[in-house]
Amino acid sequence: MTAQTLEPQQADEYARHLSQVNKKNQVLATEDIFNEQGALLVKKGTPLSEQLAERVIRHKLTQPLEHSVNLSNMIDAGRLRKGFEQLFEQYPDCRQVHQELRLQIRLEENCREYTRFPLLMQKLTVLAMQRPHDYQKGLFCAWMALALGQQMQLETGQVTAVFLAGLMHDTGMLHISTDILEKEGELTTEEWRAIQSHPRIGELFLRNVPGLAPEVARATLEHHERRDGTGYPGGRFAESLSTEGQVIAIADSLCAIRMLRLSERGGNLASAIPILQINVRGYDPDAYRAAVAVIRAGELRVPRLVEDARMPAFIDGLLAMYERLNRCFAGVSDVVGQLPEESPNGKIRSAALLAQHAWFAVASSGLLSQSLKHWISLVKKNHEQDHYANMEEVDVLQQEVRWQLVQLRKALNTLHSERVLAGAESAALLELALESLQALDTP
Repeated sequence: MTAQTLEPQQADEYARHLSQVNKKNQVLATEDIFNEQGALLVKKGTPLSEQLAERVIRHKLTQPLEHSVNLSNMIDAGRLRKGFEQLFEQYPDCRQVHQELRLQIRLEENCREYTRFPLLMQKLTVLAMQRPHDYQKGLFCAWMALALGQQMQLETGQVTAVFLAGLMHDTGMLHISTDILEKEGELTTEEWRAIQSHPRIGELFLRNVPGLAPEVARATLEHHERRDGTGYPGGRFAESLSTEGQVIAIADSLCAIRMLRLSERGGNLASAIPILQINVRGYDPDAYRAAVAVIRAGELRVPRLVEDARMPAFIDGLLAMYERLNRCFAGVSDVVGQLPEESPNGKIRSAALLAQHAWFAVASSGLLSQSLKHWISLVKKNHEQDHYANMEEVDVLQQEVRWQLVQLRKALNTLHSERVLAGAESAALLELALESLQALDTP
């Protein structure tokens, strides 16, 4: 399956994953596997070896490969519950929220519901064995989606749909070349397009699972979409997005914030609230309010990460970042006004939306106001220890705005390299904007 064709019958990287799984967990053909021309590729009852996988991968099959194989040992309800328990051991703040919201019974019910779908069990087992980090992300998203669904008082069927979509939302990655997913360095446009196809690939698989609610497939398709049109793969806006999809979108964002950014910094879920606030424009309002309520239900304390003795130097870093961010925004303001919102060129439209998103984030945070700079300076000058925790929150917000500016720079670099903006004046403004954004790299 490729980013261009997205044909479920086309054997792809998943065949290779199955052949690797077969070394520890036997993968048998449950029927004769034929190509589109009727040639027999794999005989019923045959283990899927690496040699057979390479044979299969060259052909378009009569049906998707996952419908013609079975694993001898798959993740059942008990193993899935154990996976959640291990997640809570790694992230005690999540366990605290889980207990406060009394989610255990609903979690167990939905773990049992998952086992009604052997195809989901197969894909999740392969994901756990071949891409364990993506499996853990699936656990987090399923749990968070369950919490959000309960907080939003969604119907039982909707809660189950978001739980299952959370589990399966990244299984499309199993069909993308491992060489692309594990590539070090910058991705090409084509490679990035391949990765961005994973929601569509996941949706195609889930759409063909017998008896599965269609909301699961749609939520998986929409989990990278944003209400303001800055998401992918469709760049859809609020009116065309489902409730379930937006629940998974914010659950997936919280997953990235908690498991990546906050883990590196030593924070917990409570530290995610200001990051959500700065990105509020992209989220469904009900899902956003539910996310904040779920986190606050755990009564978590934001941990102090910087010792008092180190705080003066830390604040100097905040003030330096304040100046860098100001230079960046001043430099891109003119070119942002040159980006048409309704351009038929998707690259211009994407850059314009990213620019708007970054500017809204700054406006809503007040990060570049002179009053904030003055306050930060006073905290340092007067050794106001009662506000040291606030300084760490400012750091979180600054890093989030910096990340958004990096995304904006990527978009503007694309415009520059492909000479999308017409006119000497616009091109000159783009050059100046990119030059100002070099301040992001200043140590």
